Amino acid sequence: MSKILKKIGIIGIGLIGGSFAKAFYKKGYEIYGLDFNSDTLLKAIESDIFEGVANSLDDFLTFDLDLIYITTPVSSAKKILTDLSAKNITTPITDACSTKLSLVKLAKKLNLNFYGGHPIAGKEKSGFEYSDESILKGAYHFFTTDKEDETILALKKMHEEIGMIIKVIDAKKHDELFGLISHFPHLIAFALIDLVDIKNRDAFGFSGGGFKDFTRIAASDPRMWTDIFLDNSEIITLLIDEFIDILHNWKNNILYKKEDAIFQDIGLISNIRRSL
Repeated sequence: MSKILKKIGIIGIGLIGGSFAKAFYKKGYEIYGLDFNSDTLLKAIESDIFEGVANSLDDFLTFDLDLIYITTPVSSAKKILTDLSAKNITTPITDACSTKLSLVKLAKKLNLNFYGGHPIAGKEKSGFEYSDESILKGAYHFFTTDKEDETILALKKMHEEIGMIIKVIDAKKHDELFGLISHFPHLIAFALIDLVDIKNRDAFGFSGGGFKDFTRIAASDPRMWTDIFLDNSEIITLLIDEFIDILHNWKNNILYKKEDAIFQDIGLISNIRRSL
């Protein structure tokens, strides 16, 4: 274990923060926590994995930390970065937010020692009580930093130790990629539930496995996904426009009974899906 990152302070002890806390604790790291919810702090204390917990940033910063790990929604993360900068913090900082470009830009502007990160893991349920280190094992973890120093090497190593697969990507490309394969699909799931609710709420009572599988992610945390949509709005709105064009094409093929075109499109798309 790299001594430089032995003591980890996690801000936001929810699903992801709690899962990281449990995973790193099992590998021998010292874990400290900050959360503003008293019930969450109580659950964290009862877990016996934290060396110390706090409900204010000032108290949290009294801990002798080697790394600050922000695992909050992106709007909260931005405020935390600003507050850390105001306190002239030089401790290495990483995060687990689903959008990266705005955070990377802000941290650079604030002259913070920041290493953007994003674990591709989660559940629809939120809160420390649902945290589970097993969701991180075998999951990708993206870093969006161009730094090549001792800290990034230690960050990569510690995430590999808990079974994660490390990838390094440009922050803008990250937001484009996850806008396409994560953020936009969540939007579609939310919109589909919205449509059914508007058209015929009773239909939910007859929904089968396919509908439930397709819309599973619509049960996700409202705060986190509001932040994601607003923070990655440029990419998401472009994808909405492109998706509307695709829907128009499907609409026309169905309206004008273009059987061959529909059959070929479904066959091609079905093959792509089976190859995933």
